Amino acid sequence: MKRTLLALGTIALALALAGGAFAGKRYLITSSSQVKNGALTGADIKNHSLSLTDLAKGAMTTLTASGKQGPKGDTGPPGPKGDTGSPGPKGDKGDKGDTGPRGPQGSLVNYEVDNGAAWALSNMPNALKNANGGYEDAGVVVDLGPASSFAGVTARGTATGGNLLDNIWVTDGGEAFTPGYHPFSDGPANFSYYSDNGDGTWSPLDAKAASNGGNLTTANIATTYGGYEVYAWVGVASDGTSTVTAHITSVNGTAVDDHVTLDNTTAEVN
Repeated sequence: MKRTLLALGTIALALALAGGAFAGKRYLITSSSQVKNGALTGADIKNHSLSLTDLAKGAMTTLTASGKQGPKGDTGPPGPKGDTGSPGPKGDKGDKGDTGPRGPQGSLVNYEVDNGAAWALSNMPNALKNANGGYEDAGVVVDLGPASSFAGVTARGTATGGNLLDNIWVTDGGEAFTPGYHPFSDGPANFSYYSDNGDGTWSPLDAKAASNGGNLTTANIATTYGGYEVYAWVGVASDGTSTVTAHITSVNGTAVDDHVTLDNTTAEVN
């Protein structure tokens, strides 16, 4: 009996010692086979303890594909202005544009008077005292356009004591259109001018015009002076002692309303 009790005590002591050893030992999970499927839940995993590298590649793809884009953030402030870029290469020259329509022909530009000693051109009413030079004239000067399209002079008006006359001035010299006072002692006018013969021909009134072949037809004027402008002078002339008056109403369709007076005291146009 005593031997039996001793044996049982020995076994109990051994079990007690063994149980303490089991209770104090920790076991590590080293493979998925040690965990029953569905045994672990989110509560068994420490929050924020997993990273993307802990997930399978297929899980990462699924998460990326099914994720939703967050709201668009506020626009940031503009960045600093960048440096000016270097100039680009020069572009090719563009095609020449079409020629624009021609402007209306004819415009009154000046008044002219001559007292036998000098002549004057101005853009306002004009007069010179009679110089007893044996000649006077006065008239208006109207731009007829390019010489290449010259087709003659058509003047409308009346004259008393003389005839309404016309001639042409060619702008091959600047005095044909530049206001100024010109004594004949300084030399002749620097442009070519012709008198109207009334039959489609024009007689030169100065040496410069005469150097182009004497009398010219209207067509000759257009070809000889192509590139220049032609002006029409319309007025009256006298011997400086007789009284001649005229009223000019139009020149080549350009309306004018000018009165001319020549007598033994003045040559005047207004």
